[in-house]
Amino acid sequence: MSSTDHKDSYKARNAFFWLAPLASVRLTLVLLSLSMILVFVATLEQVRIGIRGALSEYFESLVGIWHYPEQFWGGEFLHHIPLPIPGGYLLGGLLILNLVAAFLTRFQWTFKKVGIQLIHLGIIALLVGQLVTQATQEESRMQINKGESVNYLERFHGVELALIDVTDPERETVVAIPQELLEEGQRLRHDSLPFDLIVKSFGVNCDFNVSPSGSTREGLTEEVDRGVGLTANLAITDKEEDFSSDAMNFGYLVFELTHKDGSLGTWLSLSHPAGNHWWKESEKLADFAFQPIRHEGRLWGASLRPKREYLPYSIELLGIENEFYQGTEIPFNFESDVVLNMDDNQTRRALVYMNTPLRHDGKTFYQYQMNNAADYTVFQVIRNPSWLVPYLACIIISIGLLWQFLWHLVAFLQKNSSKSPKGA
Repeated sequence: MSSTDHKDSYKARNAFFWLAPLASVRLTLVLLSLSMILVFVATLEQVRIGIRGALSEYFESLVGIWHYPEQFWGGEFLHHIPLPIPGGYLLGGLLILNLVAAFLTRFQWTFKKVGIQLIHLGIIALLVGQLVTQATQEESRMQINKGESVNYLERFHGVELALIDVTDPERETVVAIPQELLEEGQRLRHDSLPFDLIVKSFGVNCDFNVSPSGSTREGLTEEVDRGVGLTANLAITDKEEDFSSDAMNFGYLVFELTHKDGSLGTWLSLSHPAGNHWWKESEKLADFAFQPIRHEGRLWGASLRPKREYLPYSIELLGIENEFYQGTEIPFNFESDVVLNMDDNQTRRALVYMNTPLRHDGKTFYQYQMNNAADYTVFQVIRNPSWLVPYLACIIISIGLLWQFLWHLVAFLQKNSSKSPKGA
């Protein structure tokens, strides 16, 4: 058979021959090499911007920009040159296309090839699951004081401005304005609010300090004439968000309230990364947890806080236990005794400790932090719709590997049996 006849025969057998360039092994090697470079760069950057920052900049993007470290050889010259690095979404997407193309162009459901195809299918599922996880996974925290119940989560990143009407002691009206709407110059209206809100400035992180009495504030807080920003004579400086593991990001918002009769004043609000725990910072800043605003005989409160997600159930903390290795401050066990209270008056008691989370309604509650002295616990809450995909992918890959091993083992035994002398 000629070379032309062989190609025509291949095209007739495989309708996906046009995908052959994408199925190239060379392309696979190039993508894997670029992935190794991506991991190396992200590992270096993790020291500077933390795990969360490295994930956001390099793995959860199409392209990341890397600057050669100044402390490396030649860094004083090379540091200022921006180097584009293919991101995780780009490399992951291309690897998926490469594997799918290889799967389709070499697709042969024969007993001999079934294992290879299952391995390909499992790896494709693993990559797709990881991309879906990065795109849809949400991380939050839940802090509960001993003896109390909580029915909301707080995001690690992202804030909201809460305006709360507490005039009625039996009922509160809450209007939450998400971070996405807090753009400079934006005028915000809501049917439940008796005033309009104008955003003067907003940032996800800042440095703040109490200026000496009588000194003049400049910059972002120059216009502030109401609330804690005025009484504490607070000055703030905008700074980039810190993604490191021990980051303390203090979001800020300068806003003006207006009514048909004119301005009601300009306010400053700061968000605390650990919730509204301003009393731990300073007595002068304690009112940032709830800045009172009186208007038309009603009492409102303003609070810039971590973005919340309210749940159809609540978790009550019954007790906590904190154990350390003897003679050290290295934690041995963090343990929270909780009760899950559901809407249908059903309850479920659980013990949450290291590597033993609480799972409910698509969310996983991990023991994250604890404070015995203050009697509270903190859970890290993960929502990952595709959490089962890696398990299924690993099962498929294992079946494929086992199939190939057994197929070659049986073929080897049959071959040896046919070679053995008769009557031996």
